[in-house]
Parts: sequence; C-alpha cells; structure tokens
Amino acid sequence: FVMRYYKNGNLYSYLEETMGILCWRDIVDMLWSISAGLDLIHKHDLVHGHLHGGNILVESDVNSIDTKITDTGLHGPVDKQIPFKQIYGVVPFVAPEIFDGKTPTKESDVYSFGMVMWMLSAGVRPYCDRPHDKQLIQEICLGLRPSVVDGTPSVFSNLMLQCLDANPSNRPTASQLYE
Repeated sequence: FVMRYYKNGNLYSYLEETMGILCWRDIVDMLWSISAGLDLIHKHDLVHGHLHGGNILVESDVNSIDTKITDTGLHGPVDKQIPFKQIYGVVPFVAPEIFDGKTPTKESDVYSFGMVMWMLSAGVRPYCDRPHDKQLIQEICLGLRPSVVDGTPSVFSNLMLQCLDANPSNRPTASQLYE
C-alpha cells in the first residue's frame, strides 16, 4: 500500500526541528489525532505494541498539525498469546508489565501513549539523559516515571499520570482518551 508523505517526519525529528518548544494547542491537537488512531486500532481488537515517537508521523502547517500512527499490525489480535523470548521496543515507552513478561495489551499501548504525552509536554525524549539499560528497566518496574514538567496544566498531568499507572486496569481506554 502507499502512505502519504509527512514532510516533518516522525515525532522525534519534529521535536528536534521545533527545539522542543510546542504550544499547548498543538500538543492537544497531536494527542487527539494519536488517540483517534489508537482508538481505531483497539476497536479492531488489535494492539500496536510499539507506540513511540518514531512511529508517529507529523505534518505541520501554519494553522494545523496532523499526526498519524505508523508501524501498525505488528502485534496483531489482542488474544494472540505468543511467548516472548525477547522484549522489543524503545525502553521508556514499554509498559512495566511487559518487562515482567506479560504480552502487550491495549493497556500497555495506553502506557506508551502516556509517555508520548510526557515527551510532548517536556519537548525531549523520556530519560534522554541516561542509558536505556537494565538499570532503567528495573527502576521503571519499581515505579520510576518522568517528573511532571513545570507549567503543565493539571488536567493534562492527571491524565498522563493515569496512563502511566503501574496497574494496567487503572489506565484509561483509548476511547476515553479520544473523548
């Protein structure tokens, strides 16, 4: 199939291009379209399993910003039980339960969405100041999350922290995020 060209590249390159300085209107617009895509994936009973800034394309014009989730369909149906020999993903965006050997779920996608929320509010990649190694994985499993950035609206930070909750059942659904 053919996919539309997004001139600003992925979310990582867009953050570099903008030097991490984004207005809240653009952040909300981007998250709304990302949540719409995630909701659509989940409504088809699929799991993305690898949601991070490299899999989100951005196109920005003077008055609008559009984002699309890419690299979909790699994990397949939510009931697909595949024993994991190795964990794939960008460490900060992987939900703690996945490091614990669980299969990716809709809830783990929502955790990844929460990390995208943090990245957009901070203007940098999560844990960019340290190696993405076993030590970081252990700390994430023990509850480490990035600090809420000063000036972040409380409604935003509360939703983000709910997405990053250690208990998957406490996370909102993609439909709730999209609403």
